[in-house]
Amino acid sequence: MLASPVVGHELQIYTVIVNSEGGQPANIPNGTLKEGDSVWFWMKDTTENATLIVEVEKDGATARSGELLFECELDENGSKVDDDCNTRYDFVFNPLNSAGLWNFTFLTYVNDTLVKTSYGSVDVQIDLHDEMHNNETNVTEESKSDVKLSTKSIAGIMAVISLFGIMFIASQMGESNKFKEE
Repeated sequence: MLASPVVGHELQIYTVIVNSEGGQPANIPNGTLKEGDSVWFWMKDTTENATLIVEVEKDGATARSGELLFECELDENGSKVDDDCNTRYDFVFNPLNSAGLWNFTFLTYVNDTLVKTSYGSVDVQIDLHDEMHNNETNVTEESKSDVKLSTKSIAGIMAVISLFGIMFIASQMGESNKFKEE
């Protein structure tokens, strides 16, 4: 009868590898991502002097990565020499109002010249945990009303039993008075 807390879906991270052939997979399968999930776009094109820019667009709103490289130079401690160097672009879909079709554009440059443009997409699903919460609340309310109905039924049965008890006691009192009169 107790309602358990409702939690949204476990957040997912989907990886898209962008190599010399474009995004792999370019089109993320429908139903894979929900609001609040992320896509990581990894630059894995080994073409010499290649860079990548990823654009993510929905209904005219666009997000754009910085320039991505295949690898970043590291120092002896394993830290990046250039903090602005990135091999991955992380895009997080807003937990609210990001459901719908998102388009990806992968712009590959070699020596600062655009040499290839490829495309992909994903249909982000609504995270329905709030509706599940509403349904659970309704079920809980129905359960409470069932309990109230049961309590009312028990009270009615107790009233009927009490009535029979009172009638029995009254009838016994009437019979004992008859014996006194004789």
